[in-house]
Amino acid sequence: MDDFVAYPQPTVLEIYRDLPGPIERVWDYLTKSELRQKWLCAGAVASEAGGTIVFDFDHSRLSKHPTPDSHAGSGDQHMVGTVRVFEPPHHLAFSWPSAEAEAPTEVVIKLTETESGVRLHLRHEKLITDDYKSGASAGWHVHLDILGDVLGGKPGRDFWEHFLELEQTYKQRLAMAE
Repeated sequence: MDDFVAYPQPTVLEIYRDLPGPIERVWDYLTKSELRQKWLCAGAVASEAGGTIVFDFDHSRLSKHPTPDSHAGSGDQHMVGTVRVFEPPHHLAFSWPSAEAEAPTEVVIKLTETESGVRLHLRHEKLITDDYKSGASAGWHVHLDILGDVLGGKPGRDFWEHFLELEQTYKQRLAMAE
């Protein structure tokens, strides 16, 4: 298994990570704001389907670099989605807000216990454009790398430094796949 995102369908990306357990600890990093902000963003997650999930992004928590001009507006954001599935500690699904005129995308995360820890499988669906796919691919790749770092007791790598490099890699991968 490599760490890169795969595209099993034209509007879907998926990525896997093997993480140190136990599974309940990984679940907490997905659902508790004070832990989720260490690798993704802060924000409450309702503990039932139909409730809200809040995404309060502040990349200064994850990067010593300011938001690049090429990504102005994507650095610090407040978004609200809807929890679709909340089945601790194995299955979390939610809507991911998109631009104002676009329908939200869908994220499904499944956790499975393994002999060496936890296998995380993330699937992001309803991705319409290649720009959205390359940004989402790089974003999930970096955020899950940071999650692995944090769960492994290491400092998380720098978000913007890692993201900008991977974004170009994913743009190239998508262009070659056409």
